[in-house]
Amino acid sequence: MQKTVLFVDDDADVRKTAQLLLKKAGYGFHGAAGPEEAFSRLVSDPVDVILLDLNFARAQTSGEEGLACLRDILRHDPQAAVVVVTGHSGLNIAVQALRNGARDFIMKPWNNERLIQAIESASAARKPEAAPVADPSILIGRSEAMARIKAMIDRCATLTAAVLIRGEVGTGKTLAATSLHRQSGRDHIVHLEAHAVTQLDDTPNTTLVLENIERLPEAMAPVLLAWLNPAPRRNSRLVATSSKPLRELGLDRGLTYAISTLDVEMPPLRERGDDIVQLAAHFLRVTCQNHGFAAKTLSPEAEALLMAHPWTDNVHALRHLIERTVILSDSAVISAGDLPLDYGEAVPAQVAPRLAQSEKAMIEDALKRHNFNVSAAATELGLTRPALYRRMSKHGL
Repeated sequence: MQKTVLFVDDDADVRKTAQLLLKKAGYGFHGAAGPEEAFSRLVSDPVDVILLDLNFARAQTSGEEGLACLRDILRHDPQAAVVVVTGHSGLNIAVQALRNGARDFIMKPWNNERLIQAIESASAARKPEAAPVADPSILIGRSEAMARIKAMIDRCATLTAAVLIRGEVGTGKTLAATSLHRQSGRDHIVHLEAHAVTQLDDTPNTTLVLENIERLPEAMAPVLLAWLNPAPRRNSRLVATSSKPLRELGLDRGLTYAISTLDVEMPPLRERGDDIVQLAAHFLRVTCQNHGFAAKTLSPEAEALLMAHPWTDNVHALRHLIERTVILSDSAVISAGDLPLDYGEAVPAQVAPRLAQSEKAMIEDALKRHNFNVSAAATELGLTRPALYRRMSKHGL
C-alpha cells in the first residue's frame, strides 16, 4: 500500500521540491503552508508521516511555532509519526523536538536518501492500530441550530453551488467545510488563507476552501470569479469562510453574490444549549484517552456552570478548558470548583452557593498537598499568587 506524507512548510518552493522527490519515490503527497492548514488536511486525509518545518512566520527562527504544532499533533494522535525539518533553528531546537515526541529530524538543505530513510523509519515505528488525527469537535451536537447545519450539509453536499460559511471565531467554520467535503464524493480538498492566495487550484473534483474570504486581495477577485464560472463542469466547489456579516465583507458586489449562493451561519456555542455539555463530555473522554487517564465525568454543578458561561471564544475555549481541567484534576468526578472559569461571569443563582463550597474545598486540598506553600498551590490551581490570596481571603482561609 502506498504511504502518504504531509509536508508542512510555509515555503511553496520547498514543498514543490519535496513533492517531486517523494512522488518519484512512490509516496503519496500532501502539502500545507502552516499548522492550521495541516490540521484541516489531517482531518480529511490521514497520512503515514508528517514532515514538519519549525518556523512559519517571516524572520522567525526560534522554532517555537513548530514545537507548538508538534505538541498539538501528538495531543490528538500520540502515535503520529513526525519528522521535523529545520534550517535556521539548528541542532538544539531539533533535539528539543525529539524530546517532545518527534521521531527524527532533517536539516535543510536535505540529502534525498537521508530524507527517504527518515520517512521509512518513522513510518515503521508507528503502531498499525494508531488512530488518525481528528478534531474531536467536528459537528458534535444535537441542538436545533446544529441540526439545521447538518441537514444543510446532507442536502447540498454533492452540489457545486458556492457556499459561504460565516460565524464567530471558534464556532467550527473550517470543520463544517471539511464535513461538507467529506460527504461530497470529491477527491481533493484544498485549504487556503484568502489573504495569501496568488493562484487557484484547477484540479477537477476539488473542494476549494478559502478561509477569511474578506481578506482576499483585490487583484484576485476577477481570478476567483473566472474560477467559479467553469467550476460545475469540472465538479469543483468553492467553500468560503468569514467571521464577518455578509454586508461587511468589503468585496465586489458581483463576487459577494457569486461566493454566497448558499449562506450558512454557524451558531455561537452560547446559543447551542445542551450541546455544551455534550461537547464537554466528548472532550473529557478524548483527553482522558489521549493522556492515558482513567475515565472522568462532570458533576451536575460543573455542567450547570459550563451551560451558564458566555463562551466568547466558543468551542476552542471549551476544548482548552476541559483539557486543562483533566490534566490538573485528580478527581474522577470534575466538580464546578475544578473548572478554571471566571466565576463572576453569569453563574446561576442556584449554583453559586455550591460553587463557593467546591472552590473552598479545592483550595484547601491544594494547600494541604503543598504544606500550605501558596506559590506551589497557586501553580497547581492555575492561578497567580495574588489571585489565590484573594480567594483564600474570600473563603476565610
